[in-house]
Amino acid sequence: MKTIRFWKTTLLFVAMVGVLGSCDDDDEGKGLEWQSYSNGAYVVNAGNMYSNIDGSLTAIDYATSTAQQKVFAEANQRSLGSTPNDGLVYGSKIYIAVDQSNTIEVIDRTTLRSVAQINTTELMGVAEGKEPRHIIGNDGYVFFTTYGGYVAQVDTMQFRLKQKFKVGNYPEGLLAMGTQIIVANSNYAQGGGNLSVIDTQKGTTDTYTIEGINNPQKLFAVSGNLIVLDWVYYDGSNNEMGESALKLVSLPNRTAQTMVEATYAALTNDGVFYTVANPYTNPTYGVYDTQKNGFAGNSSAQTPFAISEIPESPAGIEVDPVTGHVFILSYHMGDYGYADYNADGYVLEFDQTGQRLHSYKTGVGPTMMFFDAGTRIVAVP
Repeated sequence: MKTIRFWKTTLLFVAMVGVLGSCDDDDEGKGLEWQSYSNGAYVVNAGNMYSNIDGSLTAIDYATSTAQQKVFAEANQRSLGSTPNDGLVYGSKIYIAVDQSNTIEVIDRTTLRSVAQINTTELMGVAEGKEPRHIIGNDGYVFFTTYGGYVAQVDTMQFRLKQKFKVGNYPEGLLAMGTQIIVANSNYAQGGGNLSVIDTQKGTTDTYTIEGINNPQKLFAVSGNLIVLDWVYYDGSNNEMGESALKLVSLPNRTAQTMVEATYAALTNDGVFYTVANPYTNPTYGVYDTQKNGFAGNSSAQTPFAISEIPESPAGIEVDPVTGHVFILSYHMGDYGYADYNADGYVLEFDQTGQRLHSYKTGVGPTMMFFDAGTRIVAVP
């Protein structure tokens, strides 16, 4: 973690020099402190590859409570590509994993102009780099999974491959815990999914089969505990098996304990989960506070999230890390009572009480959101 400490020290020094250099007499007596901020959010719209509808990026501006469509295409005069799946703001750049195009788009955070387009099959090899899925930033690098069964570690200056790590089959979400990267290997919903732990300092990977984990998708860390969002899987006759739930995992014991039912889940900075269960049949919305209720798997401790407007066809849930506002992504219903996967979707924004604040139009297939949020140095009295 030396790199992170060095960057923070350097950033603090540069910020202080900038602030002090611009001070006048009116600023005398003021101090400096870190303050959190959140300017807005981005919605990753997957499009529909079966209908030849490319994906897009929607930008939500909190200051005006408006959403602007296809901001990447407008800034770059080209499509984002086929089936973008994940994204994040990291440092001065935005990174988007575009699944079927086998690319990582690197975008300037301010102008939204493309800085680089990383071809993952050229970077890692055709088999290893196919279909990038999820991406995170850690210790000055970005890490992303591919359906080739690998995780890539790429530097954020020259976008070169530092290491690639063989993990399990069809890896999805990642989680950084210190110098370790934990990977959810889904095995393409066939059961038998597992977790890999990468030690980036040693360059090693260990894979763990966890009793009760079958189709892991997303990973969370709460007070040093590892929580896995595990989905149902399908047997050879396409029968649905298992459960979709948040599960507390013990890697040393290779065991998992169900906490609450969930298909989609988002976590606040203070350990509260917002969940969506049974999104395709009878959607329910819940809140589970780990600080109050622990991790013992007490489903009755999950309270309903009594939202003031019900989404037509929920497709995901996210939480702004600074404001705590909850966003539920949704498709519109088509003429025959099913989700319209070829039409633009939308996002509903709620406060923590479930009161709807805003509704934003998105592109086709809103799949996930990430936030333009962080901390910065400001002068205070």
